[in-house]
Amino acid sequence: MSITPLSPRPDKEGRSASDEGGDGASRRRALLRYAGLSSQVVVAVGVSVFLGMKADKGLKVSFPIFSWVLPLLVIVVLLVQLVKAGSGKKNGK
Repeated sequence: MSITPLSPRPDKEGRSASDEGGDGASRRRALLRYAGLSSQVVVAVGVSVFLGMKADKGLKVSFPIFSWVLPLLVIVVLLVQLVKAGSGKKNGK
């Protein structure tokens, strides 16, 4: 059993073992992009739940319909935006 250390020497494709997935700057960019996306989802769902509760209380609805519908609507809209943004970058376009 041999353990191969991570070395700065390039492999057959010209990448070093420490460069898997790209350089450090592109990794940080991707991490920040996904962190921003996740925080956007959390804030949007939280605000929609809050507004749904306020609407249910203001309209004196016996069933919390707005507390359920608004977050679901926000999630659907965010998923559609995510799919549109992801499909536009296919094959380098």
